[in-house]
Amino acid sequence: MDIRVLSPCTAQKELKNIDVHPEGIRLMEPKTRHYCVKISGVNVKQANVIKQETLAVGADAAIPYSVLNLEDKIVDIVIMATVKQYRKLAEKLENQFFNLKKIGHEILKIIENYEHPSAEFLVRGRKIEIKDFMIMGILNVTPDSFSDGGKFYGDVAIAVERALEMESEGASIIDIGGESSRPGAESLSEEEEIRRVIPVIKKLRAKTKSLISCDTSRYSVAKAALEEGADIINDIYALRRDEKLIKLIADTGCGLVLMHMKGSPENMQKNPFYHDVIGEISEFFRERIDVAVENGVNIQSIIIDPGIGFGKRVIDNLEIISRLREFTCYALPILLGTSRKSFIGKISNETNPEKRLPGTIASCVAGYYGGAKIFRVHDVKDVFQALKVASSIEHYGKYEGSCS
Repeated sequence: MDIRVLSPCTAQKELKNIDVHPEGIRLMEPKTRHYCVKISGVNVKQANVIKQETLAVGADAAIPYSVLNLEDKIVDIVIMATVKQYRKLAEKLENQFFNLKKIGHEILKIIENYEHPSAEFLVRGRKIEIKDFMIMGILNVTPDSFSDGGKFYGDVAIAVERALEMESEGASIIDIGGESSRPGAESLSEEEEIRRVIPVIKKLRAKTKSLISCDTSRYSVAKAALEEGADIINDIYALRRDEKLIKLIADTGCGLVLMHMKGSPENMQKNPFYHDVIGEISEFFRERIDVAVENGVNIQSIIIDPGIGFGKRVIDNLEIISRLREFTCYALPILLGTSRKSFIGKISNETNPEKRLPGTIASCVAGYYGGAKIFRVHDVKDVFQALKVASSIEHYGKYEGSCS
């Protein structure tokens, strides 16, 4: 006798292996997928109805003890159910009062996003489809970036040569930045930032069809970059540094990366603390996305980045990566930037950023399985190969019989 626990993916395959009828597989497959869903900010009446209806479909919901005492307050609940049970719950809630009609369908939508993270975004009306993952190659034209500062600073030809090399190694986006965002970095003048990045963007645009991203949070720099052919603005301040930038993004329809950062590069690593790192970042994304959309930015042009290392402790970075898939609720592509960062050095005792490639690869692969679609890295060739293998493992069913 052999007894094993099966993952949902394996369970679906085993239904075929044990010769279940195809119609039976269709009916039972939703029972193989079980999810815990947290709903925040419901009142006691809503919580009690959801609890009752969840039990009625054979699932369960955890609610605070205060709900049982009928205390009049706002609470959170956690539902535990299979996809089939969630579908039944959605039907039941449709017939309920207390503004519960939409909740069931919202849950189904969130689960769909969780299972199939968003893999497309718009750049000036053009749909960019991410087939599996996308590499964003880092090109810092700065003298003081934490890892490669000075390597591509001051020589446009060398910077463009490196960009084209990254493209040949698998990068689909080249992210060009002129202002260091390392911990403790001081602000740079707009004129100097323009002087560093614009000549590189201009020359590179004439030589590549890859997407060009400008790593900036300033209107004047972004405007010049977009005029020279940049496609994406990668804003570590998430539109909080320069109020004019949001209208530029809306008017041009360019891609936009909204990154979470606690504080600024000058002070972000001075004793950062979170009560609930995932919850606080989620609230930040919701607020920033709403602000962007309310001011004319197309939501389909937005990419979100949880900002690894930007105002985070090692434990925060680890929790973000391990729970990355929870950010799929926004139905927007997730960008992950862990390349050579200090949390890898603290875990591995490696003080030289250029020797943190193994840790970078490990974090990117973990992020890939967590739903990240875009990976911002220095070592394009190595990370591309690692993610290609990780992708083949995840989708092995597609490749059965095709690999020798």
